[in-house]
Amino acid sequence: MRTIHDSMPGMTQDIEILHYIRPYIRHCGNRRRLAWVMRNRCLLDYLLVYIAEGVGRFEVAGKSYDAQAGDLFWIPPGVTHEMEGFRPSMVCPYVHFDLIYRPEVSHWDFSIPEGMTDLSEFQPLMHPPMTGTPFEKLCGKITAYNNQRVGNLIDEICLEAARAQPYAFLRLSGLMMEILAEILRGRLGFPHQHDEHVPLLEKAAEYLRTHSHRDVTIEEASEVGGLSPSYFRYLFSLHYHCSPREYLARTRMRKARELMMGSNLNLSQIAAQTGFATVHSFSRTFKRLEGISPSEYRSCGQSVTRVEGRKPFVVESSTEK
Repeated sequence: MRTIHDSMPGMTQDIEILHYIRPYIRHCGNRRRLAWVMRNRCLLDYLLVYIAEGVGRFEVAGKSYDAQAGDLFWIPPGVTHEMEGFRPSMVCPYVHFDLIYRPEVSHWDFSIPEGMTDLSEFQPLMHPPMTGTPFEKLCGKITAYNNQRVGNLIDEICLEAARAQPYAFLRLSGLMMEILAEILRGRLGFPHQHDEHVPLLEKAAEYLRTHSHRDVTIEEASEVGGLSPSYFRYLFSLHYHCSPREYLARTRMRKARELMMGSNLNLSQIAAQTGFATVHSFSRTFKRLEGISPSEYRSCGQSVTRVEGRKPFVVESSTEK
């Protein structure tokens, strides 16, 4: 008799992960920061940080890392760490999360200040160890071909949390599941025969993102990557799981969502700033990719997941959550 693993390509015994992984997003952010520092501390939950722009220094579990664009850092609960972003500024999307949602304890929401490493008083809130799972040994800097994809998903989490539409927690949990899958895939490595092209693809993708506000062409991006247009499309789709044109459209939509949530610009102004010739073409593309109109998207509820600013650390109330 055929099993589910036989009938569904890519389905392996890793499906067992679904038996215990139930992500819960607690806090996230992606704003630009001027020079900043977070000194010695430990956390009760997991922290994932992607460096989108800028340079700095991270220290996790006693190991020091230079941090630059494209780097990804995984900080487990109870692990001592320090983080610093150098001048002039840094963009580092991040998310605090639990791998296992525990209804009775997961809803605490306060920040751990720098200098605090003794969390024994809050032990009931500490995320349980992930012994015997693929996440057990994840710690510090993650070097993988798909770090940028993870960073994009963290940005998506921030936008979804700020948007605060019905059933946002389900979407946030699903996005976190995507991130976990990407991280595990990244540890397997990119198909060996294409390794040499990864830096070129990343460079071309950066070109598309940087010039997404104008009528940039795929041919331009392929020239930046030093590849023929047809081979560029093939490798790009293999690496990013979408065509270069679709990647460009998603980049524009991500910027549009940021402007809709974080500015008072009208839709015509947003369309112009995101590379669309008319507000009508912008609206059509937005509805195709998002499933709703821009005006509907802009109608927000009250966010339950904290985006950026968090409640101050208060000893008296923390043990009650």
